[in-house]
Amino acid sequence: MRFLRRGESESASTQATEDLSETCECVLLVPHWDSPENMGIEEKASSYRCNTCGETFTREEEEILRGTEADRIRRGLQERPNLHARYPVTWNLADGREVELHRLSPSNRGAFLQFARALPHDDLLFLREDLSSSAVVDGMVRNVEDGVDFALVAKPRNSNDIVGYASLHGEPMRWTRNVGEVRVIVAGDYRGSGLGGRMVRDVIDAAPNFGSRKITAQMTVDQGGARAAFERLGFQEEATLHGWVTDRRGLPRDLLIMALDLSG
Repeated sequence: MRFLRRGESESASTQATEDLSETCECVLLVPHWDSPENMGIEEKASSYRCNTCGETFTREEEEILRGTEADRIRRGLQERPNLHARYPVTWNLADGREVELHRLSPSNRGAFLQFARALPHDDLLFLREDLSSSAVVDGMVRNVEDGVDFALVAKPRNSNDIVGYASLHGEPMRWTRNVGEVRVIVAGDYRGSGLGGRMVRDVIDAAPNFGSRKITAQMTVDQGGARAAFERLGFQEEATLHGWVTDRRGLPRDLLIMALDLSG
């Protein structure tokens, strides 16, 4: 789908369209503001530019796009055939234990809550969300069911207990909608087994289906083990924000942002 630029002829439009990649559906639209005081407020954007092909749109044209398949892709709500068809899948850990990877779903919601509530207090200090909250977990399951987020849980073979969790989150209607955030946490007796890395790799594989061209991971600078694990997966330091977050004890912490560019 393509709109004419103001003042552009139909013939010029046809030629320009032929020059664009046939796969571009203008799903990554970057807002532009005429007034500096409006910057960052998307509803006050004056125009939009496609981050893939460079095509520009007026606010009215962008609103029309919101009712198309392109908007469903931006929002992460379009059907993704076979994205979850590979699960459950069994994987052998380096120490010989077998685990099964499942997508987070209503059927394992209760087991996930038990997993979260059994995490050590020090682990809970660094969580972005209160995973021990029924309401929070219900929202997470709903987002996975609706296709907004992607989340996996790991279970030991022939067990209903959950020993690991990894997910991809985005903000599909914001100007950072091409950036997804990965979150992962593994039970203490499964750390160092390679489980966390395997789950993150599955999340990375799924990321392009959600429009993510870059994946970030956020942690405090205290979490040296997590940093090393993400570095092994190809993530690099993007920024350190001093005193940016407050842990559950109310203490300020420096936030480390790492990123993996999927566009090559």
